[in-house]
Amino acid sequence: MMLLCAGILGSAFTAQAADFAIVAKRTIYPGQMIESADLKSVKLVRQPQIRYRFVTQAHELVGLQAKRTILPGRFIRAGSAQPAPLVKAGMRKRVEFTSGSLAISLVCVALSDAGAGDIIRMRNPSSGKIFSAQVQVDGSLIAGAL
Repeated sequence: MMLLCAGILGSAFTAQAADFAIVAKRTIYPGQMIESADLKSVKLVRQPQIRYRFVTQAHELVGLQAKRTILPGRFIRAGSAQPAPLVKAGMRKRVEFTSGSLAISLVCVALSDAGAGDIIRMRNPSSGKIFSAQVQVDGSLIAGAL
């Protein structure tokens, strides 16, 4: 009975497995944007014996930035790409701070790359003070405390 259940579960698992995989046509280096022309879909003859999840749909990667080198003809590991950062290191951005009726706005320098929702360290070029700010969806920055 136990063997029969394992056989049924095993066939259900393979039925849900991917029939296609996405591979790169060219080498994509970290930091490069991934376009649909860089990718191709290949039909799997059999299920690969790998321990990581790989990309099966091109839309999972198009428009994202590569986090690691993606080699042509190889399976692309899920998580190999990320949204492009809204704020880049060295970029001068306006930071807003509000507390009650007090509102302060100043232009500061970003110390690292960050995307929406990330907390980023900023440096005030006139005072040299370093503080944290949160990146908003539109790319603006809100400081918690100055």
